[in-house]
Amino acid sequence: MGISRKQNIEAPDNSIKLIAMYFPQLHAIPENDEWWGKGFTDWDNVKSGVPQYDGHHQPRIPLKNNYYDQSELETLRWQINLAQQYGVHGFCHYHYWFDGKQLLETPTNLMLENKELDFPFCLSWANETWSKRWDGRDHHILIQQTHPATKHSWKKHYDYLIKAWKDPRAIKVDGKPVFVIYRPQRIEKIDGMLAYWRELAVKDGLPGLYFIFQKQYELPNSDCLNSFDAIFQFQPFEAVGSPSYNTRSIRHSQLFKLVRSLPEKYQDLLRGLRAKFIKELTFHNYEEAWQHIVEIRPDNKLTTYPGAFVDWDNTARYKKRATIFRGATPERFYFWMKKLVGTMSERKLPQNFIFLNAWNEWSEGTYLEPDEKTSHQYLEALEKALSTNSNN
Repeated sequence: MGISRKQNIEAPDNSIKLIAMYFPQLHAIPENDEWWGKGFTDWDNVKSGVPQYDGHHQPRIPLKNNYYDQSELETLRWQINLAQQYGVHGFCHYHYWFDGKQLLETPTNLMLENKELDFPFCLSWANETWSKRWDGRDHHILIQQTHPATKHSWKKHYDYLIKAWKDPRAIKVDGKPVFVIYRPQRIEKIDGMLAYWRELAVKDGLPGLYFIFQKQYELPNSDCLNSFDAIFQFQPFEAVGSPSYNTRSIRHSQLFKLVRSLPEKYQDLLRGLRAKFIKELTFHNYEEAWQHIVEIRPDNKLTTYPGAFVDWDNTARYKKRATIFRGATPERFYFWMKKLVGTMSERKLPQNFIFLNAWNEWSEGTYLEPDEKTSHQYLEALEKALSTNSNN
């Protein structure tokens, strides 16, 4: 049975296209069975959330205890129907590739294999090492991310990606399929790799490829972006990492920027020490982060797509070391989302993309999917913000 779409893939250029980041770690895989225990999924983290202070919203519980399994086609069908109902244009699936080995690819493969799931999508290569700390920066390595600078390695990756890029549902700019990369600074000879992929794509009948950097912070050296077409501001930490961000957490923000400017090996050492010795919560202000988000700050060289976020509270993963944005409610999300949507005509973008963090990052506390506390209110707030713009 097919899915009736609320939006067409080829929507008018002036329409707002909300692309929600899609997290695929909510189904079991053999590797996680080995590393974390039989049947482990990220739901185990979500369920382990414990309040750290009075009134703290933990654990986060999906509406009607819907701890779904992303290896089931009906899960993806339900998610797409829900997203369409509330005006989401498409999903950006996280893509995990370790020089030929893939992890957590089942939801993306279900999309590729089931054309009746008529919903736009693109991929974001989360090219980081996996460790016991979840962020790729610890000495207990689960699987190492490497980037061999050879055409043989690049071709293996291309042979998988081309299936998504040639899919008629692929999100495009000027007919070119979008591909997002999370850590371009870690890829040796990245210009050569992207040029090679573009060459192969043209041979396969595409007009080219459109590469976007998922910007979380300022890079010490932006030369790795020379072959990119655009960036998107990955929120809320692009806002926190900006020089103009000013809150009570400014000391933390300055330290964050200082650490990010160091060579990778020193970043690893400092983060390991922090994880071992520092056990305190870090708070940010939801309003101040969003105020920064709605300001137009285009990159001097690259097309800059804005980002947005629903909420943020990663207590489920980091417990007493969590980072929490205080003040998130459906009402405030609507207020700020409406303001962001209202800035889109000023940005003069080739496509009016807004990248939202996230559709279902439950353990980070940023999700549109309904939960027991707010039900569908965040989805309703999003739909209202988008529809208000379309009526103006």
